[in-house]
Order: sequence, then structure tokens, then C-alpha cells
Amino acid sequence: MTFINKYSKVGSAVLVALISTACIFPTAVIKGIIRHDVPIQKYLELGNQTQYDCIGRYSESIKSSDYAVGVLIASQWVLTASHFVQDSSVWKFGDRFYQTKKIVKHPKLNPGDEEVQWNGWDMALVELEEDVLGIVPAQRYYGDEELGQVITKVGYGYVGNGTIGMESPRRQEKLAGQNTIDAIGGTFQNRNFRKDVMVCDFDSPIGPGQNKFGSPTPLALEIGGSKGDSGGGVFMDVNGQSLLVGIVSGALNREIKYGSVLALARVSSANQWIDSVISETE
Repeated sequence: MTFINKYSKVGSAVLVALISTACIFPTAVIKGIIRHDVPIQKYLELGNQTQYDCIGRYSESIKSSDYAVGVLIASQWVLTASHFVQDSSVWKFGDRFYQTKKIVKHPKLNPGDEEVQWNGWDMALVELEEDVLGIVPAQRYYGDEELGQVITKVGYGYVGNGTIGMESPRRQEKLAGQNTIDAIGGTFQNRNFRKDVMVCDFDSPIGPGQNKFGSPTPLALEIGGSKGDSGGGVFMDVNGQSLLVGIVSGALNREIKYGSVLALARVSSANQWIDSVISETE
């Protein structure tokens, strides 16, 4: 089983069996699984830095304890994944809740589409009933040089680590960790993914045996995935500014441990659509 990426410099690599999650299992999404040898406090501290206040917590009601994620990109607009959003949903930014007014899904999505994490169209824009106050919206990246860059992923995934997966009993925390964009578009396991999708793997500090592509050396705050983090923000530092480059979409593994592979919808590919929708209400 080989990986071939015509959009990157990444070579071939042996991959694990592919098990899709993003649309078949709407709550099985990525982030929240950390290195087993790093204190969780470091991930909590990163996630709670002020530049990530733009990360909002999604739930189907104020009383619900089952969360997903979205990113405030304008005072009244949230960018998130499309596969879970409901018309009755609420969003929490800071200490306040905001009701959903309207949902605009990516124009290339069709009803009943499956495995949309591999085409990069797993995105939705959510217009809120009122402006979000006291939160600075994320600035989006408009370039095309994400490949090989270190990114920071932020969300509310279930907590766990790369050796055991999700902890029991389960708990959700706002965590942030880092990874490297290993590929943009390509083919593996007889499955194609578009250049609108960015991919990275969860490298292990134990050894290189579980590495799928790119460098096998994990970052200091290397992070994998967990349920509850779909729609989370992916940020990249550009000239000292943290810019939004991706939205958490799906994973190649039902159980996220070391060696798992993550799929991120590429924001730069969707900027024209995003700008056209937001400008209609300004």
C-alpha cells in the first residue's frame, strides 16, 4: 500500500487500513489526543491563548454536553465543518451563547455525499442571530504555501493520549497542539483526495515505526485526534501573525492513536466562496 502525492514532495509510505469517519460517523472527528509523555497542562495553556478566543463551542442546545467546534471569522459568521451543523444549534464564545440564524454549506456539497473529508468541501458558514462581542475574529490565510508548515489545531475533543486513545470516563477540554502539514492532495489506499485537503499524521515519540509520511520526529506538542473536535480551527504563523489555514474535517482511523492520519479542509481553496457569502450581509 503506497502513498502517492502529486501536489507535494512527500514520498511513498505504508499506510494503515482506511476507515472513514467524517460523514459516516458524524461525531467521530479529530483532535484532543496528545503525547503520552507531555503534561496536558501544556496543551490546555496553548488552547487558552487569547488568539484562539475565536474558537467557538458548538452544541445542539445550551444544556447539551456533546460539543463540536467552529471558528469566528467575522462578527456574525462562524466557519465550521458541514457534516454536523443543525439549524437549532447554539455557539458559545467567551461566556455567552449565540443562536444560529442561517447555515450556508459549501456550494459543491450534494445531499447524501459521503467521505467529503477527501474533497475539501466539508465546510459550512453559520450566520449568528447577533454579533459576537469582545472576540477578535480569526484572519484567514490567502496563500498557497501550507505544505511542510507547522500548524496549531484548536478544539474541544475528548481527552486521551497516543498510546491508549480516548480516556475513560470521557471528558472534553479546549486543547491546542501542533502538527506538520505532510501532504496536500494525492492518492493512497485506492482513494483520491483533492488538493483542497491537507493531511498530517500523528508522529510517535516512542519510535518511527508508526510514521506514515513526512518526518517521523514528533513536535514538542504533537497532537492527534478525538471525537468532539470537528470544525476546529487550524492555524499557521505567517510573519508573526496567526492565520486560519484549515478546518478539522475527518480522520482515517476510528480509534485515534499514534500513527493516525488527519484530514483538514483547506481554507485557502474556499476563500472566494467565503468572501462572497459574507459580503452579501455586510
